[in-house]
Amino acid sequence: MNLKTKIMKKTWLLLLFITPFFFACNSGEEADEQGQTDTVIVEEETQMVLSTIKVPSPVELYMFMYNAGLKYDKKLLNPADRNSKYVTNYKKSLNFGIYASDLAYCTVFKQNKETFTFFSATKKMAEELGLTDGFDEAIVKRIDANISNSDSLYQITNDSYATATSFIEQQGNGALLPLMLTGAWIESVHIAAKSIKKFSAEDEIVLLIADQQFLLESLLEMFEAIPEEDNHPELIGKLKDIQESFDKMYDNVDERITEKQYEEIVTKIQVLRAEIVG
Repeated sequence: MNLKTKIMKKTWLLLLFITPFFFACNSGEEADEQGQTDTVIVEEETQMVLSTIKVPSPVELYMFMYNAGLKYDKKLLNPADRNSKYVTNYKKSLNFGIYASDLAYCTVFKQNKETFTFFSATKKMAEELGLTDGFDEAIVKRIDANISNSDSLYQITNDSYATATSFIEQQGNGALLPLMLTGAWIESVHIAAKSIKKFSAEDEIVLLIADQQFLLESLLEMFEAIPEEDNHPELIGKLKDIQESFDKMYDNVDERITEKQYEEIVTKIQVLRAEIVG
């Protein structure tokens, strides 16, 4: 794949998987002290960079899977009652993304009872992370009132995730975003891969998993945009290792991805997911 094709492919995918919100850069009040001014400038520069990076949403992948006739499988999800075991903000942020992805999966596949269960788990974690927008009691009442309406639940949960993520950016907690979105991305690829019964280089879901390399690149760009003290080098190292496996596909001539490459990528993602949810 030449550079021009790669850029075109990445642009198309980011448009397809873009979340239903954009990150706006909020300017702070002018500081009197030089140190305060420098802090504001760094934060604004970080938010400005983040605002140019479009991040993946698991909803589009699940919609593709649903329309392709794949079956819902509860066993693929991180059990909702495990949310209390995550005690650090690092683990909570990653697993907030995991649960948000599980919530999207349940909603897209019209599992109304499970939608409420995973919404409750996501809401609890959101509260612990200080996300007061998007998962409040008003949303709970909306879900309860629409528990039998799959289309309404889909819209409500989508709105909740978008509002909560926008709230994080507005509060200047941009460092949480890459962790949350990494969790959501890891879970979506995990569920997609586990939904495939047999590898085929022509399978649409296999090809969609192969194309996740461009979304991983965007996640890594987000990590690079946040201050070093807020970064997570061990996690970034593991994501870059996965990216190296994706990059092997550039050597292919006759097919987008080989079975060996696919198994290598999926295995690494499953290992990382096990560490996140464990």
